[in-house]
Formats: sequence, structure tokens, C-alpha cells
Amino acid sequence: MKIPLAMASAGALLLAATTVSTTQAAATDELEWVCAVTAREQSLLLPGEAVDRLVAEAPSYRGPCAEYGESAPLGDGRITAYTQFLDSRPVSLGVRMSDASFSGLPHDPPTDGTLCFDKDGDGSTDPVHECSGGYGQKLELGERARQQPDFPFTYVLNNWNPHGHIPLGVYDKPHYDVHFYLNDNAERLAIRTGPCPQLVHCDDYELGKRLPDSRYVPADFTDADAIEPAMGNHLIDRTAPEFNGQPFRHTWVHGVWNREVTYFEPMITSEWLDGLRTGAVEDGCYDRKLPAAWQKTGWYPTTYCTRHSETRHEVSVSLENFVHRTAS
Repeated sequence: MKIPLAMASAGALLLAATTVSTTQAAATDELEWVCAVTAREQSLLLPGEAVDRLVAEAPSYRGPCAEYGESAPLGDGRITAYTQFLDSRPVSLGVRMSDASFSGLPHDPPTDGTLCFDKDGDGSTDPVHECSGGYGQKLELGERARQQPDFPFTYVLNNWNPHGHIPLGVYDKPHYDVHFYLNDNAERLAIRTGPCPQLVHCDDYELGKRLPDSRYVPADFTDADAIEPAMGNHLIDRTAPEFNGQPFRHTWVHGVWNREVTYFEPMITSEWLDGLRTGAVEDGCYDRKLPAAWQKTGWYPTTYCTRHSETRHEVSVSLENFVHRTAS
């Protein structure tokens, strides 16, 4: 009788999944980490074929088991921050969005109304023209991640933008801004609303225009004059496909504030993430341009990835392939 994978003990699960012996795999360097999920999560080093089967037949996932941070409602589902580490080396930092989160999303008004400014002084704030930021959720990372040496990330801020945002004709599609912050939340929240571009306080606008030294900014990234309250400035890659005749699907943003690099941001259309769920888009990882130098010593990602898990019923957006860099 075949033991159902969701009910099996760790030993029975491995027996059911493993089709290549560990001894044979070890000889050919085919062992991979997997988080085997039965009644609990367990990090295991297994042959690649066994990992493939576990991931396909059970709610297991690749890499060591995750530490989960905060979770929040998103649409009819939830979004959850997570990290994966092997000892002190980060493997993945990301968010998981349940399949249900892609239905029931708010569309009107285009923002949650928390970042508004009465620019015309009429005593009210227009939700279309006098509010910014979309619908935001700030998610703390787990305690282990927050205490990990040389891990500079502090929390995640996800913004659902049902109408997109500037530049018009480029990023005005429904999409998600997934911000991975390096600075304290208090510093982000201190960026006030006001009458300057993107509804930011004019004093804070000037701080946002103070860019880091060029060696801390990847080549081709320029100031888009998109300084947003409770967020920071956005530097964009003018060589990216969406600025060169191709539609916007996903891209990388380099976030800065007052001469500091403060966040990294994969920006991804809802169409792309929906395509992962339907099979129209394949799982994949994408290289990001790296700066010549780093302001703080630590582990930094070289790729961002988008994936869907049929068995876990969720989409993930993650930073991966970390390298250790010394401040200079």
C-alpha cells in the first residue's frame, strides 16, 4: 500500500521519494538541500531526483527549511516573509503569496489612503491625485534573520499598485513593488508627505535627491525623480527592456535615501505572477546589475527569482545567490 506523502513519517517519505541512492548521488555530487514537509518541516540533503519528486508530490520545497517572518492579508489570501539559511550563509530572502491572494485584491481607490496630502488645499484628499504608495504591507523578518551577522536586510515592504505608477506608459500596469529594506523602519517612515513631486515633503525631496557615490550604484541606473513618502528614491535602469520597446513584465529598482542605499526592489506585474500560476510563465531567476562597491559589509543577492508551487499553492518572489562583500 502506498503511504500518502502528506501523512508519511520522514523515513517513509524518503523511502517513497528516493529513486537514486544517496551513495550513488554523493559520488556524482548530485545531493541537494530540500525542506521535506510532512507533519513538520525537516531540512535534508538528498539526491536531486528525490528532491524533484518530493517537491512535485508533497508540499516540500527546495533549499533548507525556512524561518517565517510576519504574515499579512493580501486579497483573499496572505503574504508571508521568509528567509532560508545554511548556517550563517543566506540562501533565499523573499515573500510567499498564497494563490488565494491573487483574487479579491482592491482596485478602487488606487491606494489604501495612508499616504495622502491635500495639495490643492481644498480640505480633502483626492484618492487618485493626492495619495500615493498603493496598498502597502510591512513584514518583519524572523528573529534568526534579524540577528544573523553580516545580513543587512531588516524587513520587507510589499506594495500592490492596482493602477501602476509613473513613468506613464511604462510602469502604469497593475503590479507589485517588493521592497527589501536595509535601513530602519523609523527612517523610512520619517519620509513625509508634502507638495513636492510624488507628494513628498519638499525638505525630504531634497534629501532623496542626494544620491550615493556612483560606485555604490549599478551602471546604467539613473534618478527617475520618483521620491515617495515612507519609501525613498527609486533609481531605474534605462537599458531595461521596458525602456527599449518591450513591455514591462519585471524589473529591478535600486532604492536610495540621503546618500545611502536603503532597499532593493523587484517590481513585477500581476500578469507575470498570474502567468506563473497558470503555467503561461516558467519559474526563473534573473541576474541583477551589481555596483562596483558596497557601503556595508554583508551578504548581497545577485539574482531575483519568481516561482510557483503547485503543491503549496503559492507564488514566491525572492532574492538569491548571495555573495559576501566588504564595505569600501
